[in-house]
Amino acid sequence: MNSVEQRARAPLIVNARPVYRLVRGSLVVYLRLWHRLRIQGREHLPREGGVLIASNHQSFLDIGIVAAAAPRHVAFVARSTLATSRLVAFLMRESGSVFVRQNSADRAALEDMIGHLRQGDCVAVFPEGTRTRDGNLGVFRPGAAVAARRAGVPVVPLAISGAFEALPRGRLFPRPVRLTARFGPAIAGGTEDALERARDTIAGMIADGGAPDR
Repeated sequence: MNSVEQRARAPLIVNARPVYRLVRGSLVVYLRLWHRLRIQGREHLPREGGVLIASNHQSFLDIGIVAAAAPRHVAFVARSTLATSRLVAFLMRESGSVFVRQNSADRAALEDMIGHLRQGDCVAVFPEGTRTRDGNLGVFRPGAAVAARRAGVPVVPLAISGAFEALPRGRLFPRPVRLTARFGPAIAGGTEDALERARDTIAGMIADGGAPDR
């Protein structure tokens, strides 16, 4: 049995285990103290039931920001190349992350996403596929919309501001820039243009938020 088949048959982690709670708690403290993280629109994120969070991708801080902003367990969809060490791989797997192989149609990862959603979990995706190089919002890839549509769950847009200024590509240590995570109203996942509508909402929220505070 190859690694993809093993991953597909492994039981999904759809609740916050001790590792997830510990990592999330540490991130909340760091983001609150160093970046004065501001969270808006939490009422738009359902507290239970399957939901897909679609967020813009500004920096390596984004996973921590989403985890801190969402008051429930979140399964992140991440490139398999992020698990470059045993520790990172362990933390992500124990947190229920879904690993996607780059430059391939990873059907096992798609089925895992659908499985999380159907079991009432919250799944977070960065539809741009990679971190922005210039701070601008990129094109959203439609793949995640398939998972939302098949699972019959809503899509909640999340706009992150300040992370690019705090930790752009090539920078090792984050600046103490204020970060904002802002949830938008849920969008029915069954619509064909759900992700494009989420992108428009995110773009509007970023523009409305203005420049980050330093």
